Amino acid sequence: MKNVNIGIVNLVVSNKLRDSYFKNEMVTESKEEINELLNVVKTSPVLQLEFKVFNNIGGKCIENELLAKDYIDEHIKLFEIYTIEEIDAERAKLKQFIGESIPLFYDKADSDRFNLYQAIDTVINETLETHNNKDIDEMHEAFVKVLEHVQTPKKALLENVEATPINEEVIEIAVKKFNEKYAVLEEDDKKLLQTLIKSSVDEKQELLETLKTESLAILEGVNEENSTQLSIAKAIQKIKEMVYNQETVNDDIIGLHDLKKGLL
Repeated sequence: MKNVNIGIVNLVVSNKLRDSYFKNEMVTESKEEINELLNVVKTSPVLQLEFKVFNNIGGKCIENELLAKDYIDEHIKLFEIYTIEEIDAERAKLKQFIGESIPLFYDKADSDRFNLYQAIDTVINETLETHNNKDIDEMHEAFVKVLEHVQTPKKALLENVEATPINEEVIEIAVKKFNEKYAVLEEDDKKLLQTLIKSSVDEKQELLETLKTESLAILEGVNEENSTQLSIAKAIQKIKEMVYNQETVNDDIIGLHDLKKGLL
């Protein structure tokens, strides 16, 4: 199979885990596959390098063209200590996670990432090819695609290309918030998880503000005994002080979602 690389395999395996949580099917098997992939990468210097390069380029934004070109070149040069044959031999270890064919990606974000990984792959391979076998046109076209990605302001794109192993944000959300507590996910929980995975920074910020407003409206309308008024007041104050933070926004949104469910 052509163009099997850690970026594409990471995308496929991460999507399997995400889908397994949505459908509440084969969750254990999907998590085990993630761990197997991590173990394969950890034992291969080539795959570790590839993983680092794909993540760095995927999540970088440098609008200056000369600086962006230099950034890409410096990462590609890291592969010069290996031959194409050595890289292919290590990549062969990844085929067990995909099978005979690469799944189609209908989601635009996944499709864009797939195309980016293919382009990086092409630049690496053509750079290492012998002089007579280089396809300059193909390498140039692929380099332009990578360059355009690096020069594009990320905003929402960074939400979809995390520079952490095996789409760690998805795993953290799924495992941390929807494991023992939600043995069987309710439909609104599934929708929230889907929203968090797919939303841009602006969309998450808007969702956070919406949930804050709705939660405050419910809390301020609660007519409880005096003994509980203090705790309600503290909850209201905490929500009012809540601001968008990229590191905590997923937990904040899930917490407000759970609070609303508990109050309604």
